[in-house]
Amino acid sequence: MSLEESLSAVEQLIEKVSAALLAADPQSLEKNSVALRDAAAQFARVLEQTAARGLPVPAQLQKRARAIDDMLAVHRESLARLAVNADRQVAGLVPQAGTPSTYGEGRGAQPGKPGVARIYKSAG
Repeated sequence: MSLEESLSAVEQLIEKVSAALLAADPQSLEKNSVALRDAAAQFARVLEQTAARGLPVPAQLQKRARAIDDMLAVHRESLARLAVNADRQVAGLVPQAGTPSTYGEGRGAQPGKPGVARIYKSAG
């Protein structure tokens, strides 16, 4: 595989990952992210082989590689934001352990314990 072909494969997969991020499609994101990782590794191997032969990397390919680097930084930031958003949603649905209850300690609490609402305690 040539340097041009491997770089083109990385660019195509970056576009697919971008589309999956925008569509919030986790299956497509996972599939294309794995393929992107493999394509990037292939590109790195081809780049090493090119350097070992003493061949220069054309300026146009260097420019495209820098654009890929910039896009990957955007993807990392997007994924970090998605992770924070998911954590917030989970925290809103599932209370954290050790978080005090609004109306007392909940089930299993001892009746008459300070802090438990007495209105619900039966007389007798």
